[in-house]
Amino acid sequence: MKGAGLIPAAGGSRRMDGFKPLLKINGFPMITMTVQSLRNAGIRDIIVVTGYRGEEVEKVLEPMGVRIIENRRWQETDMLASVKLGLKAADKKEGVFILPGDIPLTSPGTFKKMAEGISKAKPGTEVLLPGAGGKILHPPFLFPEGCRKALDYQGSKGLRGAFGSMETEIVTAADTGAEMDADNRKDLAQIQDYARKHRGISRELCEGLYDEVSLPAHIRAHCLAVGEMAAWMAKRLISAGAFLDMELCRSGGYLHDLLRLEPFHEKAGKKFLEEKGYLALAAVVGAHRGFEQEPVTLCSEAVLVCLADKLIMEDRRVSLEERYRKALEKKEVKKRILRDIEICRRLIKEFEVMTGERL
Repeated sequence: MKGAGLIPAAGGSRRMDGFKPLLKINGFPMITMTVQSLRNAGIRDIIVVTGYRGEEVEKVLEPMGVRIIENRRWQETDMLASVKLGLKAADKKEGVFILPGDIPLTSPGTFKKMAEGISKAKPGTEVLLPGAGGKILHPPFLFPEGCRKALDYQGSKGLRGAFGSMETEIVTAADTGAEMDADNRKDLAQIQDYARKHRGISRELCEGLYDEVSLPAHIRAHCLAVGEMAAWMAKRLISAGAFLDMELCRSGGYLHDLLRLEPFHEKAGKKFLEEKGYLALAAVVGAHRGFEQEPVTLCSEAVLVCLADKLIMEDRRVSLEERYRKALEKKEVKKRILRDIEICRRLIKEFEVMTGERL
């Protein structure tokens, strides 16, 4: 996706009992989930502006390859000052998304709608805002002229005042996650509850579920391999223009065989995760065994995990032919298996055409 990403995260979390960027959501520090929201849209050039406890934030973000800009005057300045620091360092020629560090749950779907809005924006538009039902959501997108106006703004109304001086266009996007910011503990609890229902979870939490159900080591190894395969595929599809929740793909793969020792294990796994409140994960796990309906596209977390599972035998990557060899050697091959193989071949071709990589 075109544009850079800017995350102001310099504040001191004064209204929160705890340091917001490092508070956990689904097992991840909040700031990493905000970065991942941009990554899910294919935004690679991401700047995070730090201030209070900046070294700790930088250490957490080091594996994610973002650029860090320090606001040394964070105690005496507002968010606009951090935005200006980030904009000065950003590549502004294709525009910049601004996503505050305490808004970690903007969906890939909202970024997709923003991408469509950017391509259709009227001449002269300086800022594009997602919104629904009279509410303005996140993230705003500043076109190059909007970046210039934000940098030049000297008024007293902060970032809101800078936006008020620009030619604005609204993109319709209903997204509860994009409304939710973490100002206090009540907000945090609501974010954590929403994330549990709609997002993926960390490897640490997945492994805790393995322990809870006493999952044997060889099945754990298979699950981890499928999760990494699904995440690898998602990353490449996102780079090719898809909009996917990469961590939902990864953890969906990690958990797809969580209850493999039980009859109808995909249904058992789905029910188990639903009871834990992991609704999006439950839907992915419940659909992993085969394709109940012809998938419209590969660019779906559930379809991606299902395909990844077909390409992993035990804990190693295999061809589709090797994966189904034993099933095809039987005198009577089930129609469902033949159908799944045909669908997998189509999806593999779709992946290769989109990404230019062999699968």
